[in-house]
Amino acid sequence: MQRLSQLVWLIASLTFTMSLGVYGGYSVPIGALFLFSLAGLFFLDNGLSKTRQDRYLIYTWCGFTLLMAWFVFLDGWHSRELDRPSRFLLAVPILLVLMRLPLPKSPFLFYGVISGACASLMVALYDRFWLGLPRAQGGENAIMFGDTAMMLGFMSCAGLTYFYAKQQRVLCVLSLLGVLSGVSASFLSGSRGGWIAAPLIAFFIIWQSRELFSRKVLISGVSAALFALALSIAIPQTGIQQRIHAAFIDLEKYHQGNSNTSVGLRLDMWKSAFYLAAESPVFGEGQYGSRTIREELAEKNIIHPNAAKFDHLHNEYLTSLGFQGIVGLVVLLLVYLVPLRLFMKKVRLYSDNWEVKPYALAGALIPMCYMDFALTQAMFSHNVGVMMYAFPILFFWAALRWQERYFTASNGNV
Repeated sequence: MQRLSQLVWLIASLTFTMSLGVYGGYSVPIGALFLFSLAGLFFLDNGLSKTRQDRYLIYTWCGFTLLMAWFVFLDGWHSRELDRPSRFLLAVPILLVLMRLPLPKSPFLFYGVISGACASLMVALYDRFWLGLPRAQGGENAIMFGDTAMMLGFMSCAGLTYFYAKQQRVLCVLSLLGVLSGVSASFLSGSRGGWIAAPLIAFFIIWQSRELFSRKVLISGVSAALFALALSIAIPQTGIQQRIHAAFIDLEKYHQGNSNTSVGLRLDMWKSAFYLAAESPVFGEGQYGSRTIREELAEKNIIHPNAAKFDHLHNEYLTSLGFQGIVGLVVLLLVYLVPLRLFMKKVRLYSDNWEVKPYALAGALIPMCYMDFALTQAMFSHNVGVMMYAFPILFFWAALRWQERYFTASNGNV
């Protein structure tokens, strides 16, 4: 059983390692885990007893899939649109199996996150400086690549707290490398949306670890990070200067009546969401049903014709509001807020336990990052966006539950 547990948790960690280092690499370990889970549910003994919190997470994942299927039905039953939301349902058996296989002593998930962040930088450097691409993308959409890399970088911070508490210096250095790699890869991708809430998320991580690190270490770390950021902006080859400058130029053009720019088209798409919501406020107009209305808005010069051609509105919240109405928006918020609340409860409960808390921090960072990314991108409209949300949250929830079990047992409460 011990070797089986190590193998399965190692495969789960490869989801992070291969997420950006190999195009579509996340599908291989997740596919293997799903196939194993179909059999594992029958031959594995019960492990952790399911709690009400576990059920909240399971019900949220299942409910999201079922409601998305309902919206697909209302929108004309384009069955291919069931593919991405169905991943939430497929993740549930994997959670149930991971809760039956004890978490190994080796923190495989943090190894996977850190190696995945480092791999993202290698891919970004290859894209920008070998292939000469204007934006790093790793075979994915550049925005999705950059946002996912940023998330892996932030999650590496959680790994840093885990290894720092254990005084494992080499792994601390590797964790720092993961942080720098993920953030740098995001910069090289030019994905400005992922930069919006980066200071707030960084502050959250610093605040949560303030009792672990000394004031001297925190001040030194923040100073080094600010210096590295300033240097990155100052070096033209990174492309950060140009991307920030381009955003201001696009805004100026928009005010002058030219919306056929990256920022301008986004603003027009966001504007269209409110017209769609006004037409069908409860269940929305649907992705396919909205096309006629958006084309009419373009004909009336309310939005640019190019803004009517996209399959989503480059904002997860407004895409849900326009395509699935208020009901869809509420469901989306639940998918973000339920896991965030569950993980944050554990962060507070184990505020000074650095065996358990890093897993809770890593899990909480996933919905936090996605809530930021959702402001400028419809993450769930892309395979990588769905896969790197639905499955990693359940991986870290199962790991957190095992760590909690070990801590409780060591204190003689079991």
